[in-house]
Amino acid sequence: MKNISKYLGAGLLLLATACSQTQEGTYYTPNKDDAKAIHFIQSSIEKEFAQDVRDGVIDVEIARPGDKGAYTVYLTTKGVNDDIFTIPTEVTIPDGKHAVTIQVGVNLSKFVMGSSYKTTLYISDREALPGNNSAQVAQYSDKVTLSASFELEWETFYRTTESGETIPQLATYHYNGYYTGRDSGLEVEKAVGANIYRLKDWASGVTFKFIVHDDDTCTVPAQSIGYYNSNYNEYVYVADMAVYTGNDAAYSSYPCTFDKNTNTYSFYLIYYVSSGYFAQGKETLVFDSDLDTTPVVNIEFKGVETTSTGFKAPKLYFSPNSYTKFYKAAVIAGDITNNSTRQEQVRQLLIDDKLEAVTPVVKLYDTDESVWSVPKGNYTAVALAYDSVENPCKLYTQRFTCDLTGEYDIKVDEFEWYSSDNNPNYSPYTTLYWDMKVRNIVSMKYLCMATPIMEYLCEYYGQTLEELTMEMGREMPEETIEQMLSDEGRKGVFNTLDEGTDYTLALVMANSFGDTKFVSKAATTFGHFSKDFDQTKNFEDFIGAFNATATVSVSGGSGKTTAKYRIDITRVNDSEVIINGTSDMRDFTPELGAYYDKQKHMLIVEPQSAGTYNGNYAMFTLTDGMSYYWGSGSLAIGYIGDTLYWSASPYAGSNVYGYLFALFSSPVATSSSYLREYVGSKTYSFVSMTPLKMAPAATVSAKVAAPGQANFATIQAGDKTLRLELMSSDVITPAAKAVRETTPTRTPAAEGKRMRTDLVLRTL
Repeated sequence: MKNISKYLGAGLLLLATACSQTQEGTYYTPNKDDAKAIHFIQSSIEKEFAQDVRDGVIDVEIARPGDKGAYTVYLTTKGVNDDIFTIPTEVTIPDGKHAVTIQVGVNLSKFVMGSSYKTTLYISDREALPGNNSAQVAQYSDKVTLSASFELEWETFYRTTESGETIPQLATYHYNGYYTGRDSGLEVEKAVGANIYRLKDWASGVTFKFIVHDDDTCTVPAQSIGYYNSNYNEYVYVADMAVYTGNDAAYSSYPCTFDKNTNTYSFYLIYYVSSGYFAQGKETLVFDSDLDTTPVVNIEFKGVETTSTGFKAPKLYFSPNSYTKFYKAAVIAGDITNNSTRQEQVRQLLIDDKLEAVTPVVKLYDTDESVWSVPKGNYTAVALAYDSVENPCKLYTQRFTCDLTGEYDIKVDEFEWYSSDNNPNYSPYTTLYWDMKVRNIVSMKYLCMATPIMEYLCEYYGQTLEELTMEMGREMPEETIEQMLSDEGRKGVFNTLDEGTDYTLALVMANSFGDTKFVSKAATTFGHFSKDFDQTKNFEDFIGAFNATATVSVSGGSGKTTAKYRIDITRVNDSEVIINGTSDMRDFTPELGAYYDKQKHMLIVEPQSAGTYNGNYAMFTLTDGMSYYWGSGSLAIGYIGDTLYWSASPYAGSNVYGYLFALFSSPVATSSSYLREYVGSKTYSFVSMTPLKMAPAATVSAKVAAPGQANFATIQAGDKTLRLELMSSDVITPAAKAVRETTPTRTPAAEGKRMRTDLVLRTL
């Protein structure tokens, strides 16, 4: 039976980080008078070509209401496959004609079988008047989306069961990108004469095509997912990373493969529009096979229960599947869950009815939930399953602790995670304090990261924060654990953090038996924010020469450094200024424009062209540590005391705190022209400035310590290298505490699939 549940969000929340309307040029807006005056007859055209054709054309009709006089229209394209489509740059509608048909050339020699290629044709300019003698316009559009692909003949794909019956192949798809969850019971079709497959009723009801090669690698060609994103006036597309980037070498890092043993296809996919991408990650497709009739017994420890007579004992829950005729169950001393030799010994002793266990061996036929009388300690519950003809099968195990008095239970007597400005030895802008006092633990793992980064990792790997901490957390040194176990506990610091940033500290602790406890809290370092800027300052206070200090990170470098350089701000008119010197590089001297906000008493700097560098076009680009913004957002410059600070403006829409100069191959900044490089590979963040005529104000800047060499490790998630913060070896006693705790939650099992509403448009 098909297990499917589809949810489309009423409004998918996306933030454009790749481009803006002002960077796309002038295009006519649908349903406006300009579109009525001169327009395409259709809004989209799809055409399939025979497989033996190498060049083709798509006919596109342009019309106007009138027919008097020759009328010239200028055309342009916007899409990721512009090298495949050839268009005329201008076309003339002859005198006496309401419309003209143009031919768009299609280079089919570059097609991959099963792929769908698209571009969007726009009217970029036109003559002043379309001609009189108007005719009624019934249908019009300011643009037309063209799609082209090879024509394929499809037929139902069949499989043969173990009994020799031929039945249609069905499949289950596990989503992890634009959707989450799964679809089961999907019908599979195969192209005649080619190893190209497609799933029916995938995603938003469309088909999903993929190609299987002789070496069991796969290709997922570019294709629409069937969802039209009104924010970008485009259908969302999906492809594997190599197809998206146009580089087959991407398969080495982002493989797409088929596992014959499990009938499982693994695809590394990216979901995108022409402006950038929304999500990327691994998704799997499993072809249905004959039912697995293996007997299975699930075991669950339900904790220690007190009976009506006051007797305390652990409760165990045994649950066999329908293929288990009966099972033998018992409790043995110690933990054998990772000891395969001991497990095989126990299995054979159960088969021979010779196992001497802590409890008697019982033979059960159905689900059982009972208390088992064992003394305090460390144990393993075991169950040997038998099949329908009473053959012994697999031994199942579950470790548990019988803690009748709570003497093994992990206790957290104190866990504080906070910022404070009461310690003169540490900057509150780069330091968070951690107080910890525990009992009954022998090991601990900790994970400290900026909260947005930690949330990104949980989403990327599909794990809860507890699971992520178990897998990626740092082992706590034994001497540190000893301090936490003492009567005083341990009071330490993380002191190389970023200012004004929210950090989550997650901990997984284990006792001597392997029981674990998970806790997490979040706190924010002090920062300089635009809401705190001095509202008494006037435009004149921002004009002059300044000594600038910034934290500089170099891509691929081992840490951060402090850079000092000069910035000059000059007046242009009553509201605009020119900012010179926002780089510490001698071979790059950008000039930026900004404006003075009279209501908020601050300068506002937005993304903009910043000249050229080594023959490429530089763009002043903002960052929040995770994404780059060259089409949205803004930084504010304002006074706190006698110092000016750069921080996210009230209009930013995201917590941008730094800038870089991204490089592009063309003057128009788009995801396709972005070179994945930036000037000097440098990012400038937490910028402050003092007027040259003044000495730095000690009351403000003394607490802002130079970053120096950051104490951190790195975690790789796809193409992103993310920072994991490491604690200092210092042991101190901080004062004031201000803590915000987050309650850990587990992600429920997926039932059907859901469209994600948290997606953000990014660029590679």
